[in-house]
Amino acid sequence: MLKDIQITEQPVCACVPLDYPLTLRCQAQGPTTLYYQWFMQRESTCQEIPGATQPELYIHAKQSNLYICRVNDKKYRTLFSNWVKVKVLRNIPAGTIPPDWNGRPIIVTEPVSAHVKCHNAVRLYCYALGLPAPEYQWYHNGLCLLHSREKEIKIKSVRQKDTGSYLCHVSNAYGEVWSEPVELIIEEDIILQGSPHPSVCPGLPPGHRFFATGKVALLIGNNGYQNHPNLLAPMVDVYELSVLLRKLGFCVLSLIDLTHEEMLISIRQFLQLLDKGAYGLFYYAGHGYEHSGRNYMVPIDAPQPYRPENCISVQRILQQMQDRKTALNVVLLDTCRKWYNSDCALSTVTPLKPLGNIVYGYATSENSEAYEVQDEAFSSGIFMTYLKKHILKEQKVTHMLDKVLEEIGKDPLVKGKQVMEIRHSLKEPRALTDRICFSGSEQLNRTVWDQHTKIPKQVVKFSCGVEAELRFKVMFSNLIHTFAKLTHNPSHLSSVRIILYKSMDNLGSSNNRLDPVDSLLTMEDDGEVDYILRLCSLQKYKNNIIIKIDLHYTSMDTGEMVQESLEHIIPIPWIAGLLNKTNTFCQERNQTSGATAKDSIPNLKNHLSNMSMDKEPPLAHLTDAAVMPTSCQSKSNREPEENDEGEILTDL
Repeated sequence: MLKDIQITEQPVCACVPLDYPLTLRCQAQGPTTLYYQWFMQRESTCQEIPGATQPELYIHAKQSNLYICRVNDKKYRTLFSNWVKVKVLRNIPAGTIPPDWNGRPIIVTEPVSAHVKCHNAVRLYCYALGLPAPEYQWYHNGLCLLHSREKEIKIKSVRQKDTGSYLCHVSNAYGEVWSEPVELIIEEDIILQGSPHPSVCPGLPPGHRFFATGKVALLIGNNGYQNHPNLLAPMVDVYELSVLLRKLGFCVLSLIDLTHEEMLISIRQFLQLLDKGAYGLFYYAGHGYEHSGRNYMVPIDAPQPYRPENCISVQRILQQMQDRKTALNVVLLDTCRKWYNSDCALSTVTPLKPLGNIVYGYATSENSEAYEVQDEAFSSGIFMTYLKKHILKEQKVTHMLDKVLEEIGKDPLVKGKQVMEIRHSLKEPRALTDRICFSGSEQLNRTVWDQHTKIPKQVVKFSCGVEAELRFKVMFSNLIHTFAKLTHNPSHLSSVRIILYKSMDNLGSSNNRLDPVDSLLTMEDDGEVDYILRLCSLQKYKNNIIIKIDLHYTSMDTGEMVQESLEHIIPIPWIAGLLNKTNTFCQERNQTSGATAKDSIPNLKNHLSNMSMDKEPPLAHLTDAAVMPTSCQSKSNREPEENDEGEILTDL
């Protein structure tokens, strides 16, 4: 007769489409009658699933979660199963899953060929459904890569030996499948010293006349409003656009849920990063309105009803972009364009200079609304749905937007409701895909930018001998995900799990009203990790970020469950520091003008600081405040009013 409880069948991990029905099974034997209880880990807590007291747990997968089963007998002897992860892949095309699917692997995302510069990083992806969750094995030029057994392969610094053909073998207990082969090719680095003519850069491909001295983009998505209806699409849209723009060589500031003051600071930094001959792109998604050809963005802290002084004028930003002598200015607005208070006096607008470098892309036409498409918790804007299909194509930016306009016009969901509008004065066939060709280390360096947006892995050690690795994924410039992965588990411990918590001690504001959409964004590349913690509103941190790490385990020597805790410091990301009103980067002055490659990183900080202190654009112009007529000032309606132009913002 058995003296202890023994689990004879462990539950298995699964990777399934949304709403797929599946069964997790835990079978055990013991000396007396056994009792089962299933648990699910949600955010930072492990929750008991009501009624889940059988060896089988039937679920309809709504989102990725971790599950565990507890088995005990009448003498309170207890044993836990292995933790298993049910990963949910969304937006699986119809017809992908056959009616008789038995769990064999099905590839839903094929790897894509890549053209990269030497020593740059590259990642190849292959995602598959499977029950049990499939295993991956990558091959390079027909040879098995022994240490590449994840759904993605990462090469930190591409060299000639890394080029060639790659494919992935996916398998589980019910079958196997191979991905399509893809090619990794090294491109020549076209960053040249000294260009003799503003429209010709030696070394560019034949017929290629135009180039950028740098590319900078500011993307703002406001989702969680304090006094207005919340949105879902801006967060997803900003994330997807930031990924695409980085592929085009842009230095990207991607920000979500900003107050009025924070929007002004981010716009200021964006303008200071623009230089002569650069390509600047500004994208905003969130609540907004239009009045007499003027467009306004609504910050998350705008009151109800909001007034013009609570909003930010897009036209003022465009004027400041032109003042930086940029070669191309692209403004993309994914907002509604309803008119309000048309009987108010019009504010004065300074005409844009006739430089032939302006492109406007409106998600919708005048006096119309812009729509989101919702699918469960996932949502995407109609405009971004089609923009991301064309933005990487090598064609004049206005021609690219024409393609987006045509496809939105054919979409049956918004036909007759939303029609995109394009305005421009572009005199040259410039494209977002144009190469970067600059001279002088004073120009914004994309390599330096990327280095400062990354946070290196960190190792934490517990007194019991457990070691864990903290990894970081920068989702937005002001939001990162921290991943915990157990790397060393002593043999005398069992049921080891790790939980991360935020510490609010050094956070100036803890208003976190984000919907859980951002957790969906990590599902495509979170890897096999034990816990994920979201750190948002990084621009509000005055000091380094402090997190609490709890370790739970069972000692096999005593059978006791033990908890250890420690605090860990994460340095605030450099890019988030730029957005902090009290950041230290604005306390230095650039004392040198001829930097060498080895001091390019500190010189870039000095360059940003120098621009912030010496060339600061007047922030008063960004909010467009003027003296309103008495008739409009005395109104009591609840609709937004037109911006004035007289109020001076002195607090920044």
